Amino acid sequence: MNTTNKLISMIGLIVTTMITYETRAQEPIVWSELPPLPDTAGRAGMFAGVSQGRLFSMGGANFPDGYPWEGGRKKWHNDIFMLEAGANQWRQLADVLPGGLAYGVSVSYKDCIFLVGGSTATLHSDETWLLRWGNGILDMEAGPRLPHPLANMAGTRVGSLLIVVGGMDKPDGAPLLCCYGLDLDAPDNGWFALPEWPGEGRIFPVTGSFAGKFYLFSGENKKRNAVGLDQRHIFQDAFCFAPAKTGNRWSGEWHRLSDLPVGMSAGANPAPLVAGRAFLFWGGVDRLTALHSVPQAHPGIGGELLWYNPETDRWGYDEGMEREPGRVTLPTVNWNGRTYYISGEVKPGIRTNRITGVTAEKKQQKP
Repeated sequence: MNTTNKLISMIGLIVTTMITYETRAQEPIVWSELPPLPDTAGRAGMFAGVSQGRLFSMGGANFPDGYPWEGGRKKWHNDIFMLEAGANQWRQLADVLPGGLAYGVSVSYKDCIFLVGGSTATLHSDETWLLRWGNGILDMEAGPRLPHPLANMAGTRVGSLLIVVGGMDKPDGAPLLCCYGLDLDAPDNGWFALPEWPGEGRIFPVTGSFAGKFYLFSGENKKRNAVGLDQRHIFQDAFCFAPAKTGNRWSGEWHRLSDLPVGMSAGANPAPLVAGRAFLFWGGVDRLTALHSVPQAHPGIGGELLWYNPETDRWGYDEGMEREPGRVTLPTVNWNGRTYYISGEVKPGIRTNRITGVTAEKKQQKP
């Protein structure tokens, strides 16, 4: 390595260390576990949310009869599980989703859980469902339909505005450059188009919400290489959208942010905002991991922890805090002061049924 490259490497190390300290500040994170899902195989692409103080997980897909390389077939589920605070196991409800469904978007708002789009075993959905717990049952009603079917997208809520981005309209469709909104205070007004981010269409991006703004990170599509073959392209770009409402109309502007150090396609959605100030990324597919094409030889999803500080637009790694293998295609849910990672995929075709929580360690008050 020549002198110039050594200097660049040293500067990079110093900057990374500074960013890590700045992002973590003095708030080390604490991990915890809830009772695992009853389905020991675990699931990818589940929906999850909170209603009346209860945590719900539903749908999702897995390979219950054998891994893909063993000839196992993928199954989309319609069952619903509920966990009450302090309970030591999940309860499976008699209520079920209208059909097997996975890989959509779910958010919680005013004791209601909104399920958006997703895929079935044969097609993608344009439906929205509103779920609310009450009188011992999970009431379910149809909401406004999306402008078109959508799955493998991502989204989250900014105040009362639910935003979804990217995805595909059919199983063999192209990744889309689309952004839609739904005002959860007036859902009967239906979905509406919002400005598109200044980038390319993609599936499986990661989103976040901070200080009234919507964040979009990574994702993937396919690009043709030098010899004419299509391969996965993992994005490392990031964008911020500032929504604004004038009368009954929502709009806003997008801004480009600093690129991710590595791609994080299909990471947990939305990215947890730890201590109310920094996004945590645990799991996701980077460009190197995307090159592995033999499922049974896949090394698994990396467990490195990556931070993003939206106030300073800086990235940093949490050195020495690597978890067990990370996960992809899973929702996160805020419940009782923690953010929980709901099940998810650890290798192609292999899921986990674990529910892992993260929060910032509370500072001790000086006497």
